[in-house]
Amino acid sequence: MQLLPTILVPFVLSTLCLFSPSSLLWLLKIFRSICYSEPPHNYSRLLRDIKNVLDPPRAPGMIAILLQERADSNKRLIRALNISNTFVSSEVAVHEQFVRQARHLLNNVKGRGWQSFQSTTFDAVRWQLEQDPSIEIPFDRFIQNITLVVVLLEILQVENPVEALSYDDITLIANHITTLWSLSKKSDPIPPDLLPALQAALRRIVINKNLFPDPLNFVVPAWETLWRVVATTVAYSFARTDYKESFQHFSAYPSERRFARASMMPGETVSVQAIVSEAMRLHPPSKHIGRVRCRSWCPEFFRKWLARPGWIFRKKSADIQKILRCHEIWGSDSDTFDPSRCQEFAGREEEQSAALGLVFGHGPLKCIASSWAPVAAAVISGAILEQFNESMGHTLQVGAEIGGRTGWIGWSVIRKED
Repeated sequence: MQLLPTILVPFVLSTLCLFSPSSLLWLLKIFRSICYSEPPHNYSRLLRDIKNVLDPPRAPGMIAILLQERADSNKRLIRALNISNTFVSSEVAVHEQFVRQARHLLNNVKGRGWQSFQSTTFDAVRWQLEQDPSIEIPFDRFIQNITLVVVLLEILQVENPVEALSYDDITLIANHITTLWSLSKKSDPIPPDLLPALQAALRRIVINKNLFPDPLNFVVPAWETLWRVVATTVAYSFARTDYKESFQHFSAYPSERRFARASMMPGETVSVQAIVSEAMRLHPPSKHIGRVRCRSWCPEFFRKWLARPGWIFRKKSADIQKILRCHEIWGSDSDTFDPSRCQEFAGREEEQSAALGLVFGHGPLKCIASSWAPVAAAVISGAILEQFNESMGHTLQVGAEIGGRTGWIGWSVIRKED
């Protein structure tokens, strides 16, 4: 089947002039369906397809091609957020500079330790509750603001104390990033006032222009994924005493060791790592990771004048969500939340571990925070869940469905009456 395009291309090209545009388009669609139709995926094929999208077989050192494919897929983010980092740039130098700076920032966080990170998180939770004394706070805004404060103070090293931050600015930044991200997926014009307001609010907080010429280049990738993992983890854990016991034990002295292992404390059934992993399995930060790729059979001299989306260049997608819910390896109940499956692996350790490893991508462009982010999400989730204990002043009102960037209708943080 791989030879079929090579055999048919000369014939198709030689007969192009014999057909009207509409007839030609019809023939092209037939040609595409014949050459590229695929049978239903099983686990092995799905895993291979995902890896081929994110890191296809090629000569060593061809990271420039991978960067170009990712940049082409993410062009919409330039229009909406005007970012210029490695996620939208094909330049190897831009990628290397971003990775160096991101690793430096993460190493600083690790150097201060998880207890310092947790202390900032507790301050952020208290700050959010003090700044918004409403009886009912939207859950997504609650999580977004807390996570954003932690990202700004811990990762971007903003020197202001938590209490000095502007609640209005924090809320605006979180809301506008989410709104612009959603608008980037649509063809409609984007309101021109959103991005300038976002940039101005962020600059009032991140004042170091030398270190962060455009703070959005780091805030967007650091915060936009993290807050959703936290929200999902808290949503699944709130009503389960055993899960909250696991977080309570972990939060007493947060560390990688306590993150990975369930203690022998009464009532604790699974590790915090298993809970966070299961939350990301059911609701991966990126359900589909896209790439724009030029078809290998197309001669170079045809690419410029025959380049049409879906024909010469096509959008490829790594279906992360599909493999993380594949019945073949997760069981018939793979659509339900059960952290024990991520702790015991039910006899399919190799397959399930490989699937979970795709949550943060695969290959040379895999997220550099893949080992740090789950622990960070656990620390933030633990601090928030502690606020919902019986002795504290708040509880969580649960909505009908667990959302993502949006979809948290009915979820809210409720202030208990004195």
